[in-house]
Amino acid sequence: MTSSTKNTIKHYSEKAQHYFDLYNSVDAESVHTDWKASLQQAEVGFALDVGAGSGRDANWLAEKGWKVIAVEPANELRNLAQANSHNSVTWCNASLPALTALPQAPKTYDLILLSAVWMHLPKDERQPALKRLAELLSENGAMIITLRHGPSFDEREMFEVSKDEIKKIAKANSLSLLDSSKVPLEDSLNRKSINWETMILGSSISEQN
Repeated sequence: MTSSTKNTIKHYSEKAQHYFDLYNSVDAESVHTDWKASLQQAEVGFALDVGAGSGRDANWLAEKGWKVIAVEPANELRNLAQANSHNSVTWCNASLPALTALPQAPKTYDLILLSAVWMHLPKDERQPALKRLAELLSENGAMIITLRHGPSFDEREMFEVSKDEIKKIAKANSLSLLDSSKVPLEDSLNRKSINWETMILGSSISEQN
């Protein structure tokens, strides 16, 4: 983990109440409107929410019947989220790229969500991160990655991200693009200089079977 990543995690922990309230001020249905149709078609199983923050998305998935492992490395934010968590959500302290502290079961996940996470990863951590996530994705599972475009307004370090870069790394890890945003989406918190794209990745091996 780089020093910039550690500083970002520290920031989220120190400002835990702020981010808990901010993220819960918008509902998951509206934030994830561009891929929730895919979710409705998916067979409910185990989900991994990486960088789960306030627990908004983990609770949303749990309400839909998913068994969710919520990963959040910012201690104070995780503690707040866990205290307000659905009983089908299990919390753990782990971080990309290694995700070494996950529960022993399940071995793979039918849904992996990285919402507002990828832009925090420095370039040299992205390949090992996606390799690890590909190992955790079930054969017929889907991985959702949301990409933030726009500046950071505080101490959190953010890096430029692109669909082309992810597609290249994904291909090297036997993943393919199943779907993606046709146009950038407006920010759900109404920040004018920020927009978002969503990518859905799946195993290219399962496509061949």
